[in-house]
Amino acid sequence: MISKNFRKDERAIELPINIVVMLVVGMVALAALLSIIPKSKENLSVDIINIKIDNGSVQEGSIATLSGDGTYQVKVNVKVYDKNNNPIEKASVTLTGGGGFAVDQTNSRGEGILTMGTTNNSKVIMRPNQKSVELKLVAKANGFYDYEDEKAIQLYQK
Repeated sequence: MISKNFRKDERAIELPINIVVMLVVGMVALAALLSIIPKSKENLSVDIINIKIDNGSVQEGSIATLSGDGTYQVKVNVKVYDKNNNPIEKASVTLTGGGGFAVDQTNSRGEGILTMGTTNNSKVIMRPNQKSVELKLVAKANGFYDYEDEKAIQLYQK
């Protein structure tokens, strides 16, 4: 029979030291990884300044009226900014709905002009029995979460 005396056996001391060393190395690696992760993203805010239908008058805000059924050119002025009200330059802004489509990139003041209807395929269509059209607005910029509003603009028939 083999007798073991654990009190005199010093091989077991290596295990706790190895665990401590691995823990320290792992924490250093985690700290290095966290330091290279970019700062978290912020939310975008978008204001609709005004809407112009065809060559008519400019209507302030996000609601406009149309004279009746037919196809329309819709021009929308928007401003994109961050949570501190700083304008966002080079944000991509897209407007879709009612059969129309428009895209623009904001300038240094965070302003963009979206024109639906520069071609016949991109005009907004109001059908005879239709009361309203909702236009979807999407804004994207590097370092920010995408902004998306399904009912950003409301167009109503008189």
